[in-house]
Amino acid sequence: MGQVVNNKGQVVTQEVKFKGIDRFNRPVFKALDKPEYYGSVHILFSFDATEYDVLSKVNDEDLCYFGSRFDCEPYGTEANVTIIRSSNV
Repeated sequence: MGQVVNNKGQVVTQEVKFKGIDRFNRPVFKALDKPEYYGSVHILFSFDATEYDVLSKVNDEDLCYFGSRFDCEPYGTEANVTIIRSSNV
């Protein structure tokens, strides 16, 4: 959970994409190929924040593992992620 390990035991980077703002005003990102969610608990946004708004303030190091659902309570574990931006951002 939170970190992806390959078959050699090495931690690999998980690619994530902005999904939205949850009910606690936290930006939420979803792994591209797994049902895993990541987000920031320190940088908060209004519900109408756009992907551009979020990505102008949040970077890879700001994210922690949230869980397997959009509105999960954060685990707080460090995440090894890379944010993938939409082509228009």
